[in-house]
Amino acid sequence: MALPAVYDPFDEMKRLQREMDEMFSSFFERGRRGRELMEWGFRAPLSDIEDRGDSLELTAELPGMKKDDIKVEVSGDTVSVSAERKDAKEEKEKDYYYCERAYSGYRRVFGLPEAVDPEQVDAEYKDGVLKVKMKKVKKPEEKKKEVEIK
Repeated sequence: MALPAVYDPFDEMKRLQREMDEMFSSFFERGRRGRELMEWGFRAPLSDIEDRGDSLELTAELPGMKKDDIKVEVSGDTVSVSAERKDAKEEKEKDYYYCERAYSGYRRVFGLPEAVDPEQVDAEYKDGVLKVKMKKVKKPEEKKKEVEIK
């Protein structure tokens, strides 16, 4: 004879926790790949950082933005790129009024493999592509000295 099942009030909470974990892990898995289109149509702009010997070059696709919509900040071994665009479309006719607003924004901070000089940075935006050239900071020559132990 089988014993009746014992009701555990925490079973429902455990099931809900598993479902939430699955939902968040699938969300972050899509986000981790970064270059793929997310379920609702958002895609982080494609970006590359290239080492050019004495400088680093960041290339980021920011289609639809204007030069004045973009802000670049460089500090030590990080570069931050943000872009924000607000549009409002307004039409008026005899018995008709229509106004629609749109907002799009992007912000990303990149860790650089080496420190750069914030005073020697050039940025250019053309045809939806931002290029930021950053001069590397020359590392001081490492000196080695044997220390006498007293």
